[in-house]
Amino acid sequence: MKAAITTVGYGLALALALGISSTTAEGLYTNTMRSSCINNINSTLKADTFVNKYASYLESQGYSLRINQERLANIFSGDKDIDEELLKYVNSVNGRRIAEDDVVLDMIHEGYAVVIRDIAAQKLSKYAAETAAHEIRKDSSGMKELAPLITDREDRLPAAKYIADHYTAPAFVTIFKLIGFVILFGAAAIMIYLILQQYMSKDDTKIDIGSHISGGIIGIIKGGLFVTVAAAIIRIWAIMGSDEMLFFNNTVIDGSIIFKYFYNFASSL
Repeated sequence: MKAAITTVGYGLALALALGISSTTAEGLYTNTMRSSCINNINSTLKADTFVNKYASYLESQGYSLRINQERLANIFSGDKDIDEELLKYVNSVNGRRIAEDDVVLDMIHEGYAVVIRDIAAQKLSKYAAETAAHEIRKDSSGMKELAPLITDREDRLPAAKYIADHYTAPAFVTIFKLIGFVILFGAAAIMIYLILQQYMSKDDTKIDIGSHISGGIIGIIKGGLFVTVAAAIIRIWAIMGSDEMLFFNNTVIDGSIIFKYFYNFASSL
C-alpha cells in the first residue's frame, strides 16, 4: 500500500511537471532568449550571406555547376515561386538537365536547410542550428517568405526574426521544457515524499509475501518514473554537449535494450 500510494503520487508529480513545463516553455523562451537569438542571427547576416552560401552549396553538389549569384539573388528576391524558378535555373545553367526534377528539388530543399543551419551555427549552439535544419527539412514552404527577407540589402532584421521564431525557437523551447520538467518533478516528488513519510504508518509487522510481490511490481513502475526523469536529465546533457558526450552518446543509447525508449520519450517532450 505504501509503494502504491507513493507511486501514484510520483506519477501525478510527473504528469504535473510535464503539463506545466509544456505550457510555460514557449513563454519563457519569448521573454528571455528570443531577443538574444534574433540579435545573434542578425549579426551574422550581411547583404550577400545567404546568396553566397547557397551558391557555394549548389556548386559543391558534383554537377559542375557555375552559379551566377546575381541571377540567384534575383530569384530569391523576386515574387515568383522560388522552388520553380530555382528548378528551371539549376536544371539548365549548364545548358543541359543535370537530373530529374524531383532529384533537383530535393537538392534545392536540402540547400535551404544546410545554409540556414550554417548561418545559425555561427552564433548559436550546434543543437539550435541542427534544429533549424530539421524544421526546414520537415517543411521548406516557409522559405518562400524568408527568401525575400534574407536577401534584402537594406535590412535583414525581419529575416533574423523569422529564423528565430520559426526555425531555432523549437530548440530553446525544448531546453526550457526539459529543465522545467526536471525541476518541477524534483520539487513535487520531495514534497510528496515528506508528506507521506509524516502521515503514513511505519508498522510493517503485518506485511506478507503477497505484499512483498505487489510492492516489488509497483516498485518497478516507480523506478520507471525515475528513469524517465533521468533520461530527461541526460537529454539536457546531450543537448548542451551537442550529443558529443563521453559516456552517454547516441550510439550507446541506441544500443541499450530498454533505456533508449525512455530517452526517446524524453527527446519527444
